[in-house]
Amino acid sequence: MNKYLVLPIIILLISIDSFSQDKRDIGLTLGGNYYYGDFNESLPLQSPALGIGVIFRYNFDKHYSIRASAQYGSISGSYNGNYYLPGTFPSTFSKSYLDAQIMGEFNFLSFSPIGERKKKITPFVNLGIGISQVGGAFIPNLPFGIGVKYTPIQRHTVAIEWRFQKTMVDNIDNYMPLNSNAIIHNNDWLAFVGLTYTYRLYNNSEICPVYK
Repeated sequence: MNKYLVLPIIILLISIDSFSQDKRDIGLTLGGNYYYGDFNESLPLQSPALGIGVIFRYNFDKHYSIRASAQYGSISGSYNGNYYLPGTFPSTFSKSYLDAQIMGEFNFLSFSPIGERKKKITPFVNLGIGISQVGGAFIPNLPFGIGVKYTPIQRHTVAIEWRFQKTMVDNIDNYMPLNSNAIIHNNDWLAFVGLTYTYRLYNNSEICPVYK
């Protein structure tokens, strides 16, 4: 895993840990990576590839949290010829994919995996900043997503999430339109659909009854 992607996450985790020893979740993500671009303009989960990752979340309260994550996998696609693309280009691509993100997260319902009185399920949204290494190139992106999380037993949470990442490039698929204006008007997005499992770490002190 590239040190330039991992280092900011390590610094964030150390900083958060120095302020508090509770309200922390740690876990894993597993799902499918895919992309939207010149080879796939709108079809979800076209040519999905396995993506696995780790996640750390610090919960400020029952609604607001901040999370840091890293994910590894691949991105692939192919041109099916159903529409015209000018120029000469490879008809398929497959690239390794390494991603790091820092995101804010909001639960629509009061949610806590360590209390008996709180809701056990909630929809959520998240938004943040990220950087990806795709085929050796570093790509800044703006990730955002939606999902639903559920706690079946205390301290354990499972979630399903659909996340999109607006990139700042237009050649992930090795095709660059002649009139492309990358940064703002580009066609290449990264996406992820999958499951997340997190475990609420034990506190070093007694949990306040108000937070339960």
